[in-house]
Amino acid sequence: MDTFIDFIKKYIDLTADAEKDIRDMLQIESIEKGHQIIREGKVCNRLYFLSKGTARTFFYQKGKDITHWIYPEETVFTSWHSYYLRKPSVEYVELTEDATLISLHYEQWQNLFDKHPELNRFGRLIMEQELAVIDEFYKGYYFLTAKEKYELLITAFPKITQIANLGHIASMLGISQETLSRIRGK
Repeated sequence: MDTFIDFIKKYIDLTADAEKDIRDMLQIESIEKGHQIIREGKVCNRLYFLSKGTARTFFYQKGKDITHWIYPEETVFTSWHSYYLRKPSVEYVELTEDATLISLHYEQWQNLFDKHPELNRFGRLIMEQELAVIDEFYKGYYFLTAKEKYELLITAFPKITQIANLGHIASMLGISQETLSRIRGK
């Protein structure tokens, strides 16, 4: 719980009253590797903080599992499209390690935003950060070679090879695992 409060405090000055309300509402779960916490076709109602473990978002295309993104520890994540637009998710989110998740329901966040205006700033900063990271990663991405894609990923997420398996990384980059192995071997 403290890791999430400390994470919020990196972005805003959190009042004691807001901190107490957040602590009172938090849901903390220990979940095993392989569990899908978000499924395609369901509206995602929770914003998660990954206190321990890793997660990945993926979807199926022509029956093939395609990794879209990998989330390391101390990251806020959800099915962004589903969560913010209140629409069914088009992706899955799976834990790739045993994990400890801290989360709040969408309605709880809305109530916190109404009661504690400083939390609006936190919400906005998180959205801005996620948008900037995704934009930076994918800007020009489709014009890069496989090697350049891997180098971009390593620059953006230096610890990625320590937290994700090579199959998921290759899928995320849109390259074969064999190609990724050759690139890493050089």
